[in-house]
Amino acid sequence: MSADPFDDPALDESLDLYQLLADAVDSLLSMTGAQIVASLAIVGIASDVLAESLLVRVFEDTLTLVRENADTSQPEVQQLITDLERTIEAAGLTVDLSAPVLLVGLLALAILVEAIRIVAVRAFANDELDGVPRALAARRLPIAAAYGFVAVILIYLAIGIVSVLTFFLLFVPALFVYIGLLFVRQEIAVADKGPIQAISGSWGLVKGNRWEILGLAVVLFLVTLGTWVLASLLVGPAGTVGGALLGAVNLTFGTALVTEAYVRLSARSDDRPDRQPSI
Repeated sequence: MSADPFDDPALDESLDLYQLLADAVDSLLSMTGAQIVASLAIVGIASDVLAESLLVRVFEDTLTLVRENADTSQPEVQQLITDLERTIEAAGLTVDLSAPVLLVGLLALAILVEAIRIVAVRAFANDELDGVPRALAARRLPIAAAYGFVAVILIYLAIGIVSVLTFFLLFVPALFVYIGLLFVRQEIAVADKGPIQAISGSWGLVKGNRWEILGLAVVLFLVTLGTWVLASLLVGPAGTVGGALLGAVNLTFGTALVTEAYVRLSARSDDRPDRQPSI
């Protein structure tokens, strides 16, 4: 057992974070990167519209409930009605659909985002930067997207449960789990694994490289924080479009960065018994 509880013995060669960042930026600025950003931005705008519409629907139903059942002569009730009306009026782009339809739409778009990210992983892993080849994008895509969506849910559940159970440890165990599962999507997209196999494969790939992957996670956090701050400065329809575009850039860059690290670590671990042929 290693003397360091956070890491295990690994190969002497280390990841070059600077080179990973440079390659990820090149991927982002490529034709493929532009296609992925555009696709994610369009889906992001649609998701924001549906989410805003669902929120407005909830506020409208709440407003109706208050007016029908509460004593509207009370000052606090009047203030609540005023606040709800202002919130509804301040809403951005919305569509007039029922709550169940909006929920189904949001679910479908979430799966579509996963499919786009699967395609991005495959393209970046194969250094296809002049545009995403159709055959590469379409290969087992529905299955891979479904696997990816299920894996993401499992990952969030695992991190959430560990966070709740170990909050007194300053979430270090949750960070340990997050780092260990960072390459799950790449295992699904590139190695054609199912959710459980991908989780196991990612954990095995990260083993012995956790400090390097921690640096990668810090970069991802800082980039995400920066784009979130910029997006929070935008309001109204411009906020919907600009926020979706910034989110798409963030997701594309993050996918490229993690995939670059995955390719390098996989090349150092080709003798793993669970390793499947890459595309």
